[in-house]
Amino acid sequence: MLEGTLDERFDAALTHFREAMDTARGVGMTEPDPETGEQWDLVHILAHVSEMLEYWLAEVLHVLASESEEPFGRLKRSPERIARIEQRATLTVEELRSEINLRAEATSDLCRLLRPEQLRKKGIHPKFGAMTVEEIVTEFGVDHLHEHAGQLELL
Repeated sequence: MLEGTLDERFDAALTHFREAMDTARGVGMTEPDPETGEQWDLVHILAHVSEMLEYWLAEVLHVLASESEEPFGRLKRSPERIARIEQRATLTVEELRSEINLRAEATSDLCRLLRPEQLRKKGIHPKFGAMTVEEIVTEFGVDHLHEHAGQLELL
């Protein structure tokens, strides 16, 4: 069982990410992603985190609004994902930080408001299959923020 409530876990991941963002030297590239081969600099990491927070918040809201277990999500190789990252990468680091903070606060607020029955609501992801809202936020929010914080710590 995971420790803490979903909002506590999300906030801890966000704190880890913000600390890594504040201390990142911004030099170099990430290691190649084992699945896609992608390598990112500081701006591309921040661009992805900005767009992914917005994307997954909308996907969680979609799952919550669905009457049944509806399909949701995307894969790493989705052209939409790549285009969203490249579009965001045209912004400055400060603009990206501002977007990240705004989108993370919205996600944190939602996590605090979700009732137990909402956390158990399910959608169908193309890779992972049936996932609850809690699993979606954990996989694509909490764990993802920790993963990208780790990348920033190595730059």
